Amino acid sequence: MIKLIIYFLLLSSALGIYSDDDVFYCYDNLTDEELSEKIIVQPLDQYIFLIVSPLAFMCTIFITYSFIKYPNTRKMPGDIVFFISLSDAILCIHWFVTACYYTTYGQNPLSSGLFCQINSMFSIFAGTGEVSYNVVFCIYIRLTLKTQFKVIPKLPTILHSLAWLAMISIPLLAKFTDKNGLSIFGTCSFKYHPGFPLAGIVLVFLYTLISLYTIWYFNKAIPDDEKYREIKDTFAKYYYRYIKGSCIIWTCEAISFTIAGFNCSYFHEGFLLIFITIGNSAKLCTPIVLSILRYNDPTIKDQVKRLWRKVWRRDNVQSEFLDDDANFYDTIHQNLKFDQVNTIIFGIRAVCKSDVKAEVSIQDEFDQINILRRYTDYKFQNETVSNNDNAKLKSNYNLDTDDFIEEILYEIDNKGSQNENTVELKLLQSTFTVYAPTIFQKIRERDKNMINPFKSFDLIANQDQIKQFKGPDGGKGGAFFFFTHDNKLIIKTLSDQELAVIRKNLIPYFLHLSENETVISPIYGIYKLFRQNVEESINVVVMRNAMQIPSMYRVRTYDIKGSEHSRQVLKKNKKTNDIELKKITLKDIDFQNLEQQLHIPQQYRERLRKCLINDANFFSKIKLMDYSLLIIKMDWYSYSQNNPHIKEADIPNYFSSDLLCIPCINAVERGIYYHIAIIDYLQEWNAQKIIEKHTKKAIHVNIALDTSAQNPDDYAKRFIEKVANVII
Repeated sequence: MIKLIIYFLLLSSALGIYSDDDVFYCYDNLTDEELSEKIIVQPLDQYIFLIVSPLAFMCTIFITYSFIKYPNTRKMPGDIVFFISLSDAILCIHWFVTACYYTTYGQNPLSSGLFCQINSMFSIFAGTGEVSYNVVFCIYIRLTLKTQFKVIPKLPTILHSLAWLAMISIPLLAKFTDKNGLSIFGTCSFKYHPGFPLAGIVLVFLYTLISLYTIWYFNKAIPDDEKYREIKDTFAKYYYRYIKGSCIIWTCEAISFTIAGFNCSYFHEGFLLIFITIGNSAKLCTPIVLSILRYNDPTIKDQVKRLWRKVWRRDNVQSEFLDDDANFYDTIHQNLKFDQVNTIIFGIRAVCKSDVKAEVSIQDEFDQINILRRYTDYKFQNETVSNNDNAKLKSNYNLDTDDFIEEILYEIDNKGSQNENTVELKLLQSTFTVYAPTIFQKIRERDKNMINPFKSFDLIANQDQIKQFKGPDGGKGGAFFFFTHDNKLIIKTLSDQELAVIRKNLIPYFLHLSENETVISPIYGIYKLFRQNVEESINVVVMRNAMQIPSMYRVRTYDIKGSEHSRQVLKKNKKTNDIELKKITLKDIDFQNLEQQLHIPQQYRERLRKCLINDANFFSKIKLMDYSLLIIKMDWYSYSQNNPHIKEADIPNYFSSDLLCIPCINAVERGIYYHIAIIDYLQEWNAQKIIEKHTKKAIHVNIALDTSAQNPDDYAKRFIEKVANVII
């Protein structure tokens, strides 16, 4: 590149293409008319714009058309590539129109004239879009690799909003500060200015750093083994070239702009005008070279090939060329997610092997694990725990406070796991932390007739569940949920705040579950998976699945809080059939309209009411709120018909308490049982909830608005009054 520039300098000097008379002095206070005459578009630049711009436009529009032709390319990151190409297409039009104007009138337009002002706004808009969406692409890759277990709500909207905010605000800022107009390059864009143009160099430097960091993180996040080797090679083959190409082109632009600015301000040498031509050529290389490189983007490569064959060979290519909606980056995301789920299940099963009488053959399944043991400090202990509680733990359960702060670290290697020579499973090199293993083993022991974690977390048996898993399904919070193959247990992600809450309150929590009849959905284990190569972690909790039998036998699901504000799913005057009702989680007002109350035998009413009151008071005592009463109506009659070994009299034996599965006595609902559980109880009354409460009241201009968010005492009081004493 340097040799080429030197040869070009010598050739242009020998041929006299550039003259000292064509250089103007940036510090002169020139009028618009004088500036229009002084800034000359060299003949070579005109021809480059007139000839190359249409070719560059065709390169970009071909990619743009492929996104219009094939709908499934429009999902991220395909839509990012679309907007980059669209920005390049707008720039091509801008350059071509500029050359046409100069060819027609023999001089540049007035800097403050309507043509140049409009043209410059389009130029700045499209240039900002190109840079912004290239950065957004890097951000998307980073987030895709980081968040296998968490949905970032409205991520596409957020990323597009950031890009468009820059695309709109920067042109407007340039307009309001009078920074748009004729540039040194003879085009209408950012107005020329004397001195050292630092912005362009800084922009190229920052983009290079972001791109190189993306490549580095990708290589760290993707395991280096046979399964992922093709993925890494595909990414490297495209993205390394794209980054290299864009950095070289943009660096040439930045250097050209810098030298042209110094020439205008200090040197005043005609031969240095060649850098204006180099800069203009580099601009046109952006849509041509980068578009050609984008044809190899794994997201759109197949689409572009098919479209190319259809256009040039006139093949009869079907537009529905892919059976699924997955693209290259979705595939990476899903593969990492599957392997991470396998690693978590592997770790949990290794923990739960102590729940069964382990045989020698069982131990052979866990030879990838090294076990370390440690204790945390006492900061997680609840200060309200009394000496009487400590004494009770020792005398009744043979436990002490160390058992509640104990941690076991399982170091899992990535050799893979093979079971019965049928399926080879990929494990990720990780550290698997088990919190308070002794405590949760006792809780699992309490429900041993209902659950068998070692069986539920069988890796081979869960493969179909893992492969069918599409993504997090945790409501507004975007949490990850995984249901085991036997429908007995759930793996759910925990935030760091929720992890701290349960660890802090683990002693009173354990005592409450152990000494009271309760419908609180119990926690059977808390774990942290730390991926060593990317140094990122995820917290997960194992809980009982309230359904216990396949979801196809679910009739209704209700999430009851005792609040009425925004607690209705079904719209008024809109009929919903039974099939649709099975798929949605209904809320308080829906329950009032459809059920009014639980139709359960009299002998259960007072027990369940007393149980709910006791649980609510417990949560009030440890300062937790926002919990829900989950009520699921399950069709055990149909389930028993399809599973003849199930007898109705045996149904209570599948649960640790008959309060968790109560028969419905409504005559028209034969074989229906209410599955009962209190869920989502790890929320403290914090600043976020306080703001939520008062914001909703302000929005609705109602100081007495019964919002869901209430302080723990008021929340418990409302739960008792409107749930325990009304629907039971």
